[in-house]
Amino acid sequence: MKKKMLALLLAVSMTVTLAACGSVTNKGSDSKSSGTSAEVDSGDAKSHILENGRYDKLVVAISEDPQDLEGDDVNLGSRYYWIYGIYESLFDMADDNSGELVPCMAESYEPSEDGTSWTVKLHNDITDWEGNNITANDVKYCFEKIIAAGQAIRFDYYDSIEVIDDYTFKMNWKEVPPAISEIEFPLVRTLIFSQKAYEDHGGMATTPVGTGCYKVTDFVTGSKVVMEANDDYWGLKYQDQLTGRHKATVQTLELDVVTESSTAVVGLENGTLDVCSYVPLADEEKFTSDPRYKVEEVVQGDYWYIAPNGQRMGEDLRKAVYYAIDNQAVSTAMGGQYVPSTSLGNSAYADYDEALELDGTYITDYDVDKAKDYLDKAGYKGETLKLICVNNETATAAAQMIQVLLEQAGIKLEINAVTNDTYNTMTSPTYSDQWDMMINTIGGPSMVGSWHLLMDNEVNNGLTFSLIEDSKLQELYETATADATHDTEHMREVLDYVIDKGYLYSIANVSTALVYTANMEEMYYREGYYTPGAAKFIGQE
Repeated sequence: MKKKMLALLLAVSMTVTLAACGSVTNKGSDSKSSGTSAEVDSGDAKSHILENGRYDKLVVAISEDPQDLEGDDVNLGSRYYWIYGIYESLFDMADDNSGELVPCMAESYEPSEDGTSWTVKLHNDITDWEGNNITANDVKYCFEKIIAAGQAIRFDYYDSIEVIDDYTFKMNWKEVPPAISEIEFPLVRTLIFSQKAYEDHGGMATTPVGTGCYKVTDFVTGSKVVMEANDDYWGLKYQDQLTGRHKATVQTLELDVVTESSTAVVGLENGTLDVCSYVPLADEEKFTSDPRYKVEEVVQGDYWYIAPNGQRMGEDLRKAVYYAIDNQAVSTAMGGQYVPSTSLGNSAYADYDEALELDGTYITDYDVDKAKDYLDKAGYKGETLKLICVNNETATAAAQMIQVLLEQAGIKLEINAVTNDTYNTMTSPTYSDQWDMMINTIGGPSMVGSWHLLMDNEVNNGLTFSLIEDSKLQELYETATADATHDTEHMREVLDYVIDKGYLYSIANVSTALVYTANMEEMYYREGYYTPGAAKFIGQE
């Protein structure tokens, strides 16, 4: 049995955790953290504060190319750390991680008596960077656009929007939402912008026009995004009502694409970078005694998994594949920031419990002999299995190591690395004959929330995302998700069933060091994600 990995405990307490498709835990107990560092020269730090009270310039490393600046997918290409500085949503989740819904662009909302609709009022003075006033028609346009783009993730309960007047609309639900977590994506993850601005610019891939507290001044795909604080930000008059991420505490925020963590480490060492969230733990000591930086160890909620094609791979073949995989070897191949998974989720989630660890299963026990036994049971005759993944460095590195490991057990594997759009298309039932297993990363508002695509039989035309149809799985999943029965006992029942059936394999978690300039007094965390553009710096009130 592999050694159990030590996890970091997320220090928040809530009934339902509401986060994006990934989260980062920090050592602080709330949305702010001061990290650890050597003594800071406060005089030097204060020299960076401008007359307007903002920190002059912050250069942040991001590990993935944003590709474009459209607002359809908030999680694409490291966007979640900064996209809300450009665009905004109707609501936020409270800074204290309480799960409370906080109005943002929405001024208020009123549920109907039967709970099947909400009447939402917008602030009537929201303007974007070009002065366009945001109205209820813009909200409807953005919702229809994200649905048409195929990015309406977790819109299970959303039905439609009816415009009542310029600043009022009715949001209709297909049925009464059982919890805010079930409608989080329409309310909190759908970004709103002006239809006129979008059409005038022919889209916002390179020239976004948002309502946020930062304006984009330069964008070079594969290189950088540069933003300046928005002095005309509509939300300045509502700072006491909005969450902390709607504050531009930095004058110039530059996001540099640095895909290799080793290159980012060099950038920190030579002072060309101020912040990096993916420094390998092996390099952490380089910065803990460096007076220029503060350091925090972080565990990211997103985890990498393997899911078999439920229409093509039987239980014995699935388990043969899993026992042939050593997730220690795979996580090592993925890079220094990855550690082997020991469950379908980790301690970054508030509903995680050590009782959900899967020691003694195929996830922790690499056993080639057992893999061969299952191959015999499956009647495997040397057929080539097809694996699909998104064409990025991490996914392909994982796929190639899996290919090597399966070959050692006598299993042939063909890798098909495709674009994100192609990946989403191929995982539909229409193309079920073109792949046998997939690898990808996933997260969610909670540990059980991360299971939505993987276990909910309703997400893919009556099937799970990986084309599994199992009424028992659906029953267990729905029970574990419901507020009244969302507990460790019911979550463990789901995991035991999934392992027994061989439905999923968890590969790796992300565990890194967040290194940032010691001039920062408090790092701001938004649902576990660090948000450097809203941090507090030494010398700021």
